[in-house]
Amino acid sequence: MNSPTASMTGGDAKDSVAVAIEGATMRPPLEPVLYSKSFFSKELRQSRRRLFCSLFVPLLYETLTIWGTASLYYGSTTSTSLSRLTVYAVDLDGASLGQQMTGAIRASLDSTANPLGWQFDDSVNSDARSRELVTDEQAWAVIQGKLNANASASLDSALRFGNAAYNPLSAMTIYFASARNQMAIGSLVLPAVLGVVNPLLAEFGAQHTGAFLGANAGNATAVENALQCRGCLASPFAAQQVDLHPFDVSTAAGSVTVGLIFLLTFTFSIFQILRANAELIGADLNLASTLLFRFVSSITAYLFLSLSYTLINLAFGVPLNRVFGRSGFVIYWMLNACTMGALGLPMESLFTLIGLRWAGYFLSFWVIINVSSAFAAFEIMPTFYEYGYGFPFFNSIQGARSIIFGTKNHLGRNFGILIAWMVLGLVGIVVFTALGMRENRKRHAHVIR
Repeated sequence: MNSPTASMTGGDAKDSVAVAIEGATMRPPLEPVLYSKSFFSKELRQSRRRLFCSLFVPLLYETLTIWGTASLYYGSTTSTSLSRLTVYAVDLDGASLGQQMTGAIRASLDSTANPLGWQFDDSVNSDARSRELVTDEQAWAVIQGKLNANASASLDSALRFGNAAYNPLSAMTIYFASARNQMAIGSLVLPAVLGVVNPLLAEFGAQHTGAFLGANAGNATAVENALQCRGCLASPFAAQQVDLHPFDVSTAAGSVTVGLIFLLTFTFSIFQILRANAELIGADLNLASTLLFRFVSSITAYLFLSLSYTLINLAFGVPLNRVFGRSGFVIYWMLNACTMGALGLPMESLFTLIGLRWAGYFLSFWVIINVSSAFAAFEIMPTFYEYGYGFPFFNSIQGARSIIFGTKNHLGRNFGILIAWMVLGLVGIVVFTALGMRENRKRHAHVIR
């Protein structure tokens, strides 16, 4: 009796094999098991190598960025010389006090370890000229012997007639403008000036009092009259400090320091949003339409955001009408808008060329190179940092000081430099966008950098 297997014909066997193969082919492939491997699994060897490379390379770039940008900033703080901070000593007394003052200051320069840049100009012969030296930013301070003439004669008269109304502060005046740079004035200029002037005034007072008492030792009437003006004997000379442009609005500190960092951050953020939206139709627009869209969207965004920033300053009490009246608000708004354009358009231009992959590194560099040369006075930094005269932060801050506090008006130059940066950015966008489109046409694909 034949078995079923033995009785199977050759054709039947072939059909069975074919069915088996077909069934095996239709069987679904094995799916990977999720979350099943440890970090050091053999199967992840290649993945680990790629992971380490993707972590190490950015870390290396970030380290180089830190060394470069931080060194740039800290380098601006390395100079400790005060010799470029010009201070005038002016004798308007016409008698012993003024001559002693200028002579003693000259003598003190030889013994002072780090003297200011003292100037002695006999052509300065009026109180108005002394004020002008400060307001015109020719000097950081002016030490003037007597607001009016003849401080020595005023003291002698007060002692002789017992004038209790004599004011020791009338002997000497120190003019300065803290709004020019509140940090330089408060921490460097005034302490250095007072460190020279106060000991001299104390010495002059002691000498004058001693001379008067010695000359009138037997004259009871003269001593009695002098005692009616106690300040004439105890401290006959003192310095009156006159701040011609005071930094008297604490909230304005943000407007002339860290507020610029805020503007740059807002500019960078809105650029990324505008760039992403532009790419939604980027493959369809021609060059003219692409450029028009980018220009209009960027400028509109800068105007709107700078208006918000200006209103924030106004809401927190920053006075914008002291110097230019109601126009001050519009001028400050336009200054902030141009600042955002000067910071943002060059970034857009560069990122059009190199892509957003390097955006974070350039942002760090762009912040530090502006900050390093903008917050402190150039006179106390190495001369290398005078490049800041041509950068956005410094010109925006200097313009803000003119609008808010009435310091010397450089707004024409400030706006000119900011607009020049905007034009540079716009030209770069045109050139790099055109080059990118030409390359994409060769690839026959819209490639986003």
